Amino acid sequence: MIRTFYLLFYRDFKETLIDGTKSWFTISFFLLCLLTFPLAIGGTGESLQNISIAAIWISALFSTLLSLDNMYKEDFENGILEQYHLSRISLHIIVMVKCLNHWLFSGLPIILLSPFCLYVFNDSGENILRLVLSLLLGTLLFTFIGSPISALTLGSKVRGPLLAFLTLPFYLPVIIFGILSTNYINNSGNAEFYLLSSLLSLSIVALPLITVKILQFVIE
Repeated sequence: MIRTFYLLFYRDFKETLIDGTKSWFTISFFLLCLLTFPLAIGGTGESLQNISIAAIWISALFSTLLSLDNMYKEDFENGILEQYHLSRISLHIIVMVKCLNHWLFSGLPIILLSPFCLYVFNDSGENILRLVLSLLLGTLLFTFIGSPISALTLGSKVRGPLLAFLTLPFYLPVIIFGILSTNYINNSGNAEFYLLSSLLSLSIVALPLITVKILQFVIE
């Protein structure tokens, strides 16, 4: 099982890394989305500080949402998912590989860039540690929540709009608690971190199983 996981992960990781459009798309869109906020509000220092955390979270949400489209799409269209299923390779392993690979190329770059982005918006660099921790939990939740919805929309002619329509309502609580957990006024408590951690624990257990059932239905 471990060897199968490693081989599948190596294949997906290598393909995504070689395909430059996949590996850089999320980062590029994240930075581009962030640039729209100073342009929209005029770029004054105090106003940028007030919206810095929300801007980073909103940019992370939409860049992750756009990257969900390719989570299972290519393997499904090329018949690779069906071949895995016929070869009796566990769909649960495939789902976990896809989730890990998706997070490495969408969530992790955002986490690494977020301290620099926050410093640009806010010269004092307050709440960097809280922002990184909240994004670590939040981006993982984005990936696991998006996994079953990405599988559910496979084969749909209006997949892009449908994916956004179905995913956004589940992302909103994550982004709300993520922003609340990072804001300086909320530094006295960690209730939001505990809530995000519990949601992530449930998601890691339950959502891959739901994704497996959906993939079985789509393939068969």
